Amino acid sequence: MSCAVRVWRSAAPGGSNTTDPDVGRAWRRRLPRDQRPADPDHEDVVAPLDLRSLGPAAAVWAGALLGPSAGMRWWVVPAGAGVLFLVRRSPRRWAWIAVVACLTGSAWVSGLHSDRRAADPVSVAARAGSAAELTVEVTSFPRAVVGGPGGGAEGSDGSAPAAPRWRVTVHALTSQQDGPVDADVQVFATGADWRTVVPGAQLTVRGRLSAGEWAGLPTITLQARGGPDLRRTAPWYQGAAATVRENLRDSASSLPPEAGALLVGLVVGDTSGVEPQLDADAKATGLAHLLAVSGSHFTVVCGAVVLLLRRVGLRTAVVGGAVVTVALVLVVGAQPSVMRAAVMGSIGLVALLLGRGRTALPALCWAVIALLLTDPDLALSAGFALSVLATAGLVLLVPVWTRSLRDRGWPVGWATVLAVPVAAQIVTMPVIVALSGSVSLVSIPANMAVAPVVALALLFGVLCAAVGPWWPDAGVVLAHCAAPLLQWMAFVAHTLARWPDAVLPWPASPGGVAVLTSVTVVLVLVLRNRRIRALAAAVLVGGVSVLLPAQVVEPGWPVAGWVVVACEVGQGDALVLSTGEPGVGVVIDTGPDPILMDGCLDRLGITRVPLAVLTHLHADHVDGLAGVLDGRQVDAVGVGLNRAPAPAWTAIPGTLGPVPLVSLPAGTVWRSGNLTLEVLGPTQPFRGTASDPNNESVVMMATVAGVRILLTGDIEPEAQTVLLDAGADLRADVLKTPHHGSARVTADFLAAVAAPVVLIGVGVDNDYGHPAPSLLDAVAAAGAEVVLRTDLDGDVAVTSQDGHLATAERGAGLQVQG
Repeated sequence: MSCAVRVWRSAAPGGSNTTDPDVGRAWRRRLPRDQRPADPDHEDVVAPLDLRSLGPAAAVWAGALLGPSAGMRWWVVPAGAGVLFLVRRSPRRWAWIAVVACLTGSAWVSGLHSDRRAADPVSVAARAGSAAELTVEVTSFPRAVVGGPGGGAEGSDGSAPAAPRWRVTVHALTSQQDGPVDADVQVFATGADWRTVVPGAQLTVRGRLSAGEWAGLPTITLQARGGPDLRRTAPWYQGAAATVRENLRDSASSLPPEAGALLVGLVVGDTSGVEPQLDADAKATGLAHLLAVSGSHFTVVCGAVVLLLRRVGLRTAVVGGAVVTVALVLVVGAQPSVMRAAVMGSIGLVALLLGRGRTALPALCWAVIALLLTDPDLALSAGFALSVLATAGLVLLVPVWTRSLRDRGWPVGWATVLAVPVAAQIVTMPVIVALSGSVSLVSIPANMAVAPVVALALLFGVLCAAVGPWWPDAGVVLAHCAAPLLQWMAFVAHTLARWPDAVLPWPASPGGVAVLTSVTVVLVLVLRNRRIRALAAAVLVGGVSVLLPAQVVEPGWPVAGWVVVACEVGQGDALVLSTGEPGVGVVIDTGPDPILMDGCLDRLGITRVPLAVLTHLHADHVDGLAGVLDGRQVDAVGVGLNRAPAPAWTAIPGTLGPVPLVSLPAGTVWRSGNLTLEVLGPTQPFRGTASDPNNESVVMMATVAGVRILLTGDIEPEAQTVLLDAGADLRADVLKTPHHGSARVTADFLAAVAAPVVLIGVGVDNDYGHPAPSLLDAVAAAGAEVVLRTDLDGDVAVTSQDGHLATAERGAGLQVQG
């Protein structure tokens, strides 16, 4: 079967170009001049770039987004009819008919899917927040998560959950309350029993249902109580896939921790062993895709198999590629990027068998069409969008840019190493910014640095997974072969993440994303001009030469490596804890003023707050809550025992809207990125003290990148004594003083904490005399080397640099301790 091409011939003067009537209509691109045939009748032959399926694919995606809205769904039909009427005489009317049909069909498929889900008894129960007992079939391997719906802040009985917390996707089959059901459910659970569940197994699960979003998708979640009850074991092939994963983990356990975790993440996407610091650095440097199985993994593995079997025969090679594709899906799990790669690869294998060349773009488009019609929710999946966009960039941009660089004398290998990360960064940047509120300025050099080793490390890892179940010693040897390559990846992530201004905050709003997209497109078009390109290079080099030393000598705000910031919000407390992830921070109290709170978070570039804690309900700690919620994603708000004053408590739900309110009893452990929060108190209610609400403040020990920070709310001597009597480990590197520097802090409490850095959230010329001179003397006697006050220093930060604590005031230089 031959591919159609369009042949353009020069027209006579005054004439017009003619087109060979025997070929199909398609958009095409020119061959480079040095590849054009010498035949004068074909001197302008163009190589095919078949974009015919691009329009239908985009229409299906748009329809999947519009379908859940009943109004939009009905308007699609007359709008499509109007378009067809306008183009009824167009020579491309059949292409328009295909696009309109895809848009309309997809909208109705998506709409019916949404209606069916909303009417299912499980969905109805989830919207009511009901308890349920479900019989389910597992559809994914368990994945370790931090937080999730419910915040991950407490166990089902209010006790501290085990770490990590597991997320398992299941399909509900029956409900004890409603009989047969048909709904996908995300189960969040703790306990060792959940780690070993296998896709295909049938379980009975119990817990409380809720409706909301997870990773941007409409989701039914179940907070599981207790372990699962096995009703039917998984099929043999799913059990075999689980065995492969387990043996890979066993082989990886013989490596250094970071290398072992990277090996498992690279091969099967299991990130449960990845340390928070490595995870955060990978995200900051644009290397997080190494921990999520994607199309590049399929390309490397299936491509290697097809090449090895090609000498045996074409059909054998195609069958081998198909077997490997199915095996990878089973072992990795049916994640959006995996399914996109699998469907696209299957289409490519069929095209190879039929002798059809240049099928990458049509295969991508048909994979999108097939998957979105099967599961319209994928239209909202960030992982699916990133996978499709990255693949499209590699197909459309990389060949052109690589050839352009080769024409300028670049070796083909180096041209590819540069073109691939640049193309991937450009096309995925809008989605990444919408998710993270930041742009990585080191993503391209980081990906260039690891590009030569990724494929080899992946092949070693796949061989390790395949051989391990049969020959464990060989699996260990193969894992050790990959170790140096994996350690290089970790080194690149850690090193580049600490470059000055490695991550640039950017508004995650639709307007911010649109501006960034427009600027990127304009730059790509403008830089095609050689003179402008040379000028831009000169400006870039000059800017780096001037700005980089300035950044090293005098850092901006926020200071690199900050772990905690006390915000200047007047007479009140408001602190932000770093999670190590760009744009993501945990808020502890919100001060009295929403505008000041919002400004502090804006200065830090915070766009997502996985948890905001209200230590107690006095106005100087909670009235700024609206500023935290303004324009940011807030996953949960946590509170302790305190419910007074009553007007403040009753006002919170109205302020929060759909944001869940979670309880933080003593013993709770909560994690996000490289931040761990442990709730130390209150362990009991207080009655009859000088201030019961103050004494019932939530007291937490935060650990960020190894730095211990004691957060004390407004606790008085009574609560301080309870903590000391309970034998709590109060030793900290940083102390947030109780009650804005009140004199009501005991010497024994300060001695037990013995923090070298003390933070005081206090307003200028306040009416309370805070901080009390006696308190300042007491913290000095307890060993404090630095006392930072928001009334004198504005926003203040504590950083961890090269194993030393450092402090900074906004706009001031560093004062390094030890």
